[in-house]
Amino acid sequence: MAKKPIIDLKPMNLSYKDRDQTIKLLTFKKSNMTLDIAIYENEKFIKNSNIVFAHLPKSIKSKIKPL
Repeated sequence: MAKKPIIDLKPMNLSYKDRDQTIKLLTFKKSNMTLDIAIYENEKFIKNSNIVFAHLPKSIKSKIKPL
């Protein structure tokens, strides 16, 4: 059985703070090592975006890496 190319991270409820924003992880695309994220500021949704895996804090990387 092949591994899933996209992993849904919403059930894991992973997030971190960056400056005054809260970044919540939505999905992880293994093929190009990117993550879809939702950006919140003061608990208010700002926008959806994507970042590369390398830009995550080490504490979050360690939770995703085994997947």
